[in-house]
Amino acid sequence: MKKQPWFSSLGLLLCLLASAALQSAAASQHVTPEDYWRGLLEQTRSASVERRLTEEAYLQLAQQDTQAQAQALAEVQRALAAAEQRQADLEQAQLTLEAELQETQERLQRRSASLGEVFAIYREEKSNLFGLVSDAFYRHQYPELMAFLQPSSTSERLPSVQDFETLWQSLQQAWIATGQVAAYQGQWIDQQGQQQTDRLIRLGDLQLMQAAGMLRLRDQQPPALWPRQSNALRQSAANFGAGQTASVLLDPARGMTLQLLSRQPTLIERVHQGGVVGYLILLLGVLGLLVAAVQSVRLLAEYRRVKTQLGQLDQPQTNNALGRVMAALQSSYQQAQQQPPEALEARLDEMLVRESAALERGLALVKLLAAMAPLLGLLGTVTGMIATFQAITLFGTGDPAMMAAGISQALVTTVLGLLTAVPLLLAHLLLQGRSRLVARLLEAESSAWLAATLATRSTCPRSAV
Repeated sequence: MKKQPWFSSLGLLLCLLASAALQSAAASQHVTPEDYWRGLLEQTRSASVERRLTEEAYLQLAQQDTQAQAQALAEVQRALAAAEQRQADLEQAQLTLEAELQETQERLQRRSASLGEVFAIYREEKSNLFGLVSDAFYRHQYPELMAFLQPSSTSERLPSVQDFETLWQSLQQAWIATGQVAAYQGQWIDQQGQQQTDRLIRLGDLQLMQAAGMLRLRDQQPPALWPRQSNALRQSAANFGAGQTASVLLDPARGMTLQLLSRQPTLIERVHQGGVVGYLILLLGVLGLLVAAVQSVRLLAEYRRVKTQLGQLDQPQTNNALGRVMAALQSSYQQAQQQPPEALEARLDEMLVRESAALERGLALVKLLAAMAPLLGLLGTVTGMIATFQAITLFGTGDPAMMAAGISQALVTTVLGLLTAVPLLLAHLLLQGRSRLVARLLEAESSAWLAATLATRSTCPRSAV
């Protein structure tokens, strides 16, 4: 119906065009007005008929479209109704199934209430026993215990009666093994890393040993010898394994003592931790001790020669300091008897200073090395702390092993410096005391001889002298 004005305009336009055409034709063919209007009337009728037919055709097409749309809408509505009915049926079925499931669960819960606690206790005890056996020495002798207690992906299944019996037997086996001294054939790793098969001895859950020494457990691997063991411990294990003794050294901490012993560095390892500074400190210490030893031997020999010279003052020997001083004084006195006493005293002081310098030879070097050792230790401490701070800057504080090298160098060099300085200072003190003892002995004996000589010259006549 909305298309009718459009068709009316089109028809009117056609009529106007036909009228103009007829008028032009009538004018050209000399047609009468009656014939012209009659022809125009016929054209108008035919155009009206065509317009009516066109409108009817469009109306019919519109009615067909409307019917098709209505039919499609009806089908969609029927499908929607069927789907809603299906949804309602499924919801009802779901409610029914949920009700049945809830009822089934309640019935199962009521039926398994008494068994749930038993199953929970079974799983708990099995887990506890696995934790004990995985850290026990007897797990190497009884690998079937670990095979049964090992957690698996099927651990959620309900245990059977056989599982309960196996758990009870495993508990009994573990209890008996903790208080049992057993010998068995097993594999172990020696200090060269080679796998051996030999007789092993287990002392309950405290210690595992072999004739070569004590063994330590490792995850998923045979037991291995501890890297560091005392000779007494090895001998005790060998004697007990051979049946020669009924007692054996036991580590009540289950290997913790041996672990601490194995981690304790040796003297050579501690020296290596000191680095270049540590080696330098030890070199200076050895050098200072050598100088002190040589000087000590020399002073001891000199002291003995001086003591021997004391019994022969009238026969001075040049192989000792006292003899050289006495010989020099006697020679000066005989060559210049007319000199004043002050000249002899000056000669005496000169000889004493010269001999004292010879006696104290090397003491300054020992004192210098004793003073340098702590300073070098401080230098090693500073360099070690610098290395530690660099490791912290690069890797953080999460891994203590990254900082261990710097800290070890810092501490070891300090210890080496102190250990070097203390004996050097003691050696310097002893040498200084020995040299001063000999110097005072020289001074006392030479002064006594000079005093006696001057007294004799003053009491005797000049000619007699």
